[in-house]
Amino acid sequence: MNPDTARVKSIRRKKADATRRKLVVAAHQEFIARGFAGATMAGIAARAGVASQTIYFVFHTKAELISAVIDAAVLGDGDPRPPQSQPWWTAMKEEPDAAEALRIFIRGAGPLFARAAAISEVLRAAALTDDEVRQTHDYHENLRREGFSQVLEILAGKGSLRSGWPIGQLTDAFMTVYGDSTYHQLADERGWSHDQIMAWLCDVLPRMLLTES
Repeated sequence: MNPDTARVKSIRRKKADATRRKLVVAAHQEFIARGFAGATMAGIAARAGVASQTIYFVFHTKAELISAVIDAAVLGDGDPRPPQSQPWWTAMKEEPDAAEALRIFIRGAGPLFARAAAISEVLRAAALTDDEVRQTHDYHENLRREGFSQVLEILAGKGSLRSGWPIGQLTDAFMTVYGDSTYHQLADERGWSHDQIMAWLCDVLPRMLLTES
């Protein structure tokens, strides 16, 4: 490839990536402020400082846009890798004590919930009345369930998972206690700090999910 052509393509790609990030940030703000139904492509475009057509060109629909917002909130900007590729996930797997391994997961995943809980609640509410959004919500919930199931498998491999409950129900309980709704309610409605939420989860979840040592 001609060096000049490659350079032009690289510049265009960087501009496209920057525009996409700007749209995601603007959409996050708009969805939090107005909810999914109240948010408009025009409002998001105004926040991002672009034409409305730009949003439709990049994301096509609001459902696709809020899915991208969720992804960005979960992955973050500093180290945008999935949880299973993060150092804290490896540390959890390598920790021999099940309770401490679970606490490593809780603290490691904490920033994800801090970033994503509020926008996830917007998505959850919209999914009640919009079929396309419901599909988006189900997709992200399935990803979260897969991750939480993997954590329970890791704990089971350490021989300390609580018996007497079907693994599916144990996963349900795990996801409910350590879920976006719980985090959002404690942080935004009850005024708990992030550290207070993490300390509570580190106390409650090992006693709920693991056998007593």
